[in-house]
Amino acid sequence: MSDSLPTIRLYYLPQTFPCGVGSSCCGPVGQTTQDIEQYITALRKELGQVEVQTINVTGSLDPGRDAAAMRLLDSFGALALPIFALNGEVISMGPPNIDELVEILKGKFSAAT
Repeated sequence: MSDSLPTIRLYYLPQTFPCGVGSSCCGPVGQTTQDIEQYITALRKELGQVEVQTINVTGSLDPGRDAAAMRLLDSFGALALPIFALNGEVISMGPPNIDELVEILKGKFSAAT
């Protein structure tokens, strides 16, 4: 593995309420700030020295860096979020089971050494 820290990209949509807060027709879409912080904290706790880069999908995405996530967003829309990627490879889409996500990432890290 290189001397630099592994970078996990976390693609997310800030939580919105398309039909208004408290609407009976639909609920919120996206992730809360607390959701994102919990993911980052859990990954750092379980994986040690990793960089977690958060990418808000409402901004510009880089087709070179974000191609795999962009394809999922084109196919599934906001239901694909959050998306976790390592080295351009999507590892997880949708709300993750953190324990499973950590095990997959550990496997990817050890395969890189």
